[in-house]
Amino acid sequence: MIYLLAIIPAIVLAAVIFSRWRLGVILVFVWLFLEDVIRRLIPGQPQQIMLIKDFLIALTYFSFLLWLIFKNKKIWKPAFGIMLFLFAAYTLINVFNLNSSSLLFGLIGLRGYLWYLPLMFLGYYMFDKEEKLLKFCRILAISAIPLFLFVIFQYFFYNTGWLLVRPFGEAVPFHSFQMFINSTSISGDMLLFSSVFGVGHRFSRFAMLLFFLGLGLLATKYPVSSKKRKFVLLMSIFSAFLGIFLSSARTAFALTLGGAVLFLVFATYRKDTKIHYFWQNKRLLILSLISVALLFLLAFLFLGNRILFQVSVFNDAFKERIPWVLDGFKSALVNSKFFGMGTGTFSQGIFNIPGGTDWVNQNQELITTGFRFETGFGRIIFELGILGAVIFFLFWISLFYHMKKELKLLNNSNLRNLGLGILIFSFLMIFWFVFVHHQVLGDATTLVILWFFLGVFFGLNKITKHELKGDGGN
Repeated sequence: MIYLLAIIPAIVLAAVIFSRWRLGVILVFVWLFLEDVIRRLIPGQPQQIMLIKDFLIALTYFSFLLWLIFKNKKIWKPAFGIMLFLFAAYTLINVFNLNSSSLLFGLIGLRGYLWYLPLMFLGYYMFDKEEKLLKFCRILAISAIPLFLFVIFQYFFYNTGWLLVRPFGEAVPFHSFQMFINSTSISGDMLLFSSVFGVGHRFSRFAMLLFFLGLGLLATKYPVSSKKRKFVLLMSIFSAFLGIFLSSARTAFALTLGGAVLFLVFATYRKDTKIHYFWQNKRLLILSLISVALLFLLAFLFLGNRILFQVSVFNDAFKERIPWVLDGFKSALVNSKFFGMGTGTFSQGIFNIPGGTDWVNQNQELITTGFRFETGFGRIIFELGILGAVIFFLFWISLFYHMKKELKLLNNSNLRNLGLGILIFSFLMIFWFVFVHHQVLGDATTLVILWFFLGVFFGLNKITKHELKGDGGN
């Protein structure tokens, strides 16, 4: 009976999305905020709730396809299209790898590799006017404020037992830490706060997107200047950063700081018809340094051990993590197969596949000693093999190369700094995946925002040209 009742809203959703595929995209983003909250409140936290997002995306894909056909639109052909095709083709073919013991491995693996990739094309066509793009990004960036407020709520009420404020049961709710203060070792566990999301790392990656969108928007000129808008964006940026900080995701914290430096180095502004870099503006540089100093001062005053824990990541990275990663790379290459073990043979959901646990147990020694599956490099080598790894990395190298070229074309565009923020975020996600955690490209929420905003980035020049034509017409 429950399933029959679900058919009615499904039909209504399909009718709405088929009439306007862009509304489907908006509904997907709204659902990203609701999905884990609803799942938390249902006994057992059923993973089937995640299928609603895939259902919405499937409807949106179909509606978008109909829009292309009926509007007689020419599909966007990205400059890195050849590498995209090779990557998609190889991943599909490798589902039938003889080393894989189940076709289900590959089908689940494709969800992480290819299912969300078409969102890049939707992102490319999503906006035809600068005003619409800026409004969408501004609303998204401002959502960092309520997300951060909810983290504060979690911070004070975590031990009350409310399901609403706790991460998923299967998620790691603590992050073990060790740091030295005056040669004294302090160790313990740090809570991984996740805001409305079910996992702290998922929240931290989403907050990273909001942080860099906020930076890009703050450095973008609006038709009508507003101090209130700038203040809200500043609060959004601070909220996103403090949310990352409270999430206890060390990698997100370190990468956000590094990305902020990159933004300050490469962001530009126009004065007297000339383009200048932000770092050349001493006033802006001093203001940025003061803002960062104030943030850290507040953190030390209210959350002393937590800020020390986050800063300790740099010491860990250089003294422990980098050698560990390099050893893992060597082990993965030594134990690798040319075609790998097959697409999806170590993707999320593998333990729900019949025989999946037995397969993992049989290959446990190879997995733990040969590939060290915490890094994405190990996962790619294991699943796709040497040939697949070469194609995978050539694809991303090609994509970022063309992003760099697109950014150069945006030098005279008002959307340049927004594009820079998207570029930095995308690069940091792939860096995080390759060198730190393979789960980055196994998390559906992260994949949605990554692929969609990659498409938005490549559509920025199209929007700029459209705006110029509109001005000429006036």
